[in-house]
Amino acid sequence: MSTQTAKEIWTLEEGEVRKPGIVHVVMLALFTGIGIVVGTFGSLAVPIGFVSAFWPGQAVQSIGSVWFGWWGGIAAGLFPLISNSLSGSAPLPVSIAYLPANLLQGMIAGWAFRKFFADPSLKSGRDWWIWIIFGALLPNAIGAAWGTTMLVAFGLITQAAQPTAFLGWFIGNTIPTIILGSIILKFVSPLVVRSKAFCKGYWA
Repeated sequence: MSTQTAKEIWTLEEGEVRKPGIVHVVMLALFTGIGIVVGTFGSLAVPIGFVSAFWPGQAVQSIGSVWFGWWGGIAAGLFPLISNSLSGSAPLPVSIAYLPANLLQGMIAGWAFRKFFADPSLKSGRDWWIWIIFGALLPNAIGAAWGTTMLVAFGLITQAAQPTAFLGWFIGNTIPTIILGSIILKFVSPLVVRSKAFCKGYWA
């Protein structure tokens, strides 16, 4: 069992050099593929118009950058473009308009875990709060605000319907992020942190 402190997980050891490699490209492709499958399934399973009542793809978005930095963040931006098209939950121009929010949703947790030296295995109450705030609540509030604004801008919903759509979007993303994301981080992070693919920084 690892005896590393949360800060040691993110700190380079003396003489340690980490560089991007093929393993990170593989992780980018893998997370993009997982996101497409999970995102498409979630959008088809519980659709409410242009919003999903339970979208597990957000859990994939938040976790990716915690483990793999920008590789996970890029995957978070890419896979919704494809999953939205496959599920029919949003036309391609709208999905492209979602891209800034998807990148933010994919990177906020990764930034916070590195900034505040949180343990990806969620070992302390502090780790949990950082995850819930920066992995679930904040990114999904941003995503819901931006996404519903784009739906209004493209004429897919009215401004009067935006508050309801925002609430559905926020809840539909936040619940699976907290439930599924927490389970995955708690039990898979110990394996990922010991792997060569894990990024202490944003690229390696």
